[in-house]
Amino acid sequence: MYVSLKKLNLFISDISTVVSVDIEILKELSNVPGPPGFEDKVRELIAKYIKDYVDELSVDNLGNLIAVKYGKEKDFKVMIAAHMDEVGLLIRFIDNNGFAKFMALGGIDPRILPGQRVVILTEKEPVRGVIGFKPPHITSSEERSKAIPIKDLYIDFGARSAEEAKEMGVREGCVAVFDRDFQIFSPKIVTGKAFDDRVGCFVLIETLKRLKETVPTIYAVFTVQEEVGLRGAGVAAYAINPSLAIVLEGTVAADTPEVPQSDVITRVGKGPAIRLIDPTMIAQRKLFEFIVKVAEEEKILYQIQISYAGGTDAGRIHLTRKGIPSVVISVPVRYIHTPCCLLNLEDVENTIRLVTKTVEKLKSPKEIKHTI
Repeated sequence: MYVSLKKLNLFISDISTVVSVDIEILKELSNVPGPPGFEDKVRELIAKYIKDYVDELSVDNLGNLIAVKYGKEKDFKVMIAAHMDEVGLLIRFIDNNGFAKFMALGGIDPRILPGQRVVILTEKEPVRGVIGFKPPHITSSEERSKAIPIKDLYIDFGARSAEEAKEMGVREGCVAVFDRDFQIFSPKIVTGKAFDDRVGCFVLIETLKRLKETVPTIYAVFTVQEEVGLRGAGVAAYAINPSLAIVLEGTVAADTPEVPQSDVITRVGKGPAIRLIDPTMIAQRKLFEFIVKVAEEEKILYQIQISYAGGTDAGRIHLTRKGIPSVVISVPVRYIHTPCCLLNLEDVENTIRLVTKTVEKLKSPKEIKHTI
């Protein structure tokens, strides 16, 4: 089936209306490379799409892109954050035969790496390679029964020596990302790399485009280095000192075969996930309840997320300064941190609607403060 990449009209049965999602932007965000510490191309792309919808645009010392959209109340600051970085690889050694050993940037399951195509980012042209490993034909049965450790893998990009690798621009310190293009499976389902968290970036871009007049002033922050320790978000939150924070994510959906129902966490096609708890934070209760109320008032399909593993930028933001009321709203994504993530565009549209309506309904920071 051929589906136009320009725009998809999606029928959302829950709200009985037709919505339009510009997935060309999502496609570009998915395809552009940007591992932790190397988010430059992602930042440039996002800035291009939001510059006409914000009042101020700046980049801080760590590389966070910060956009300000003024509301009626300058001191009522709502920080909405989505991280730009994706999991990747960093070349740490090139042997005499031109093979590159690497380390992971972010949480990557070694089981998915052997045989994957990658793109190495160099000062010259991008160099394509494949992740190599000892052939199964010459391994023992014991070796074949275990995941291959990352230390035993390498990137083969066709160089015949360390000298030839350097001539190609590949050297220690270069980074690589998965070599996979965005694809449309059906009018609702798409696949691509880096949906964690380029789909969050997409939701934030679309939210900025849809928001008109608001009471709070919006600080839209596209953060860096989330995958290696939530680093950019803490710096940005300290500088902004917002009244509250909403973090946008592409989160794990495990609604797949062989996963017990109790471990599913979120489901694709069931709407945005409003996170109550994960190992890094408990959502500020008043803010959490406010967003749930908005979803129910607006008849937006949603699900409650209770995670026993992982974390988001909210884990760092909520502990900044004197404490910042924080919550996470996520798009469910199957196979995150792999070359081929999968999501439902109805979930994306519903997430955009939920974030937009939440900001529009926020009238005062007192609405989400604890009282005695």
